[in-house]
Amino acid sequence: MSMKATSVRLDDETLERVGRMAEAMDRPRAWLMAHAIKTFIEQEEWFIQEVKQGIDAADKGRLMEHADVKAKWESKRATAVD
Repeated sequence: MSMKATSVRLDDETLERVGRMAEAMDRPRAWLMAHAIKTFIEQEEWFIQEVKQGIDAADKGRLMEHADVKAKWESKRATAVD
């Protein structure tokens, strides 16, 4: 995988926080910033895909009543606590 350099502007406080975190993780700041950006992109891509799937399902009439969704999540939460 090819790596290319880029620059990002951060306020002093954020840059200090990045530095402290990188030091705590025993990693270079550049590694931490690259890791953070990669993780953010992966999460956002997942979210966008899930929203698209939800819109597609809604467009096709595949919807659930709020009470059914709530019951499903409450059931999952109850089993996760056990």
